[in-house]
Amino acid sequence: MDYDAFFEYVKLSSIPLRKLDNNSMPIGLASGCLIDYKKRRILLTVQHATGDMGKWAAEIKYEHGKGTLLYPLVSMNFFGSFSINNPRVKDIDFSFVTVPNTFTSYFQEIKPNGKILSEIPRNICQLSFDSEPDSTKLYGFSGQVLPDLVSNQLITKHRVYMGLKYIGTDNDYYIFELPISHPGHEHFKGCSGSPIIDNKGNTIALVCGGESNTNRIFGISIKKYQVAIDITCGDLARDT
Repeated sequence: MDYDAFFEYVKLSSIPLRKLDNNSMPIGLASGCLIDYKKRRILLTVQHATGDMGKWAAEIKYEHGKGTLLYPLVSMNFFGSFSINNPRVKDIDFSFVTVPNTFTSYFQEIKPNGKILSEIPRNICQLSFDSEPDSTKLYGFSGQVLPDLVSNQLITKHRVYMGLKYIGTDNDYYIFELPISHPGHEHFKGCSGSPIIDNKGNTIALVCGGESNTNRIFGISIKKYQVAIDITCGDLARDT
């Protein structure tokens, strides 16, 4: 796809997630993405964001006079790994949950007075478990960052990061290099779990960290956990 189409696709790919306190007020940010797989709609994200089993919700949209509508996320699936030589369980930075097949989140442009200027459904991401990253493609991701509370309403900035290059793999993680100097972790806080997408529209990883001194972004491989999704969704035996 051309650059403009790629930019718009990446912009609409990230689903905003909110950690809520006991009064249902937002106290944390993360991101995820939606895929349709085995006749289910699944929200993928990362364990270090939602694995604490706190009260999390996915943003649906803002409605004037009502505030932001949220869909509560319960019973997140996340995993650990161990071996005979090292029986200590290690957390895997990957989590997911099924949502209703009709679940939709909307990207909106909203004026400070609450007037909605535009509203577009966010993407259901294309996922191919055969896709591998390579250095000939460009990659991008997006997410909501830099939160601020204004009149008890959470205000964020939506950032789209384009032009990432794949430079290598470290175990379950793909390593990408930013085309600019790393602006600081505060500019990415809230992007954890955002889909990393290539310029063909394939989602291959989820943002899980970075290094400011090397301009690197790390993404957990989605392909690595296909079997875990199959088992949890209960379709492995049915499909074999």
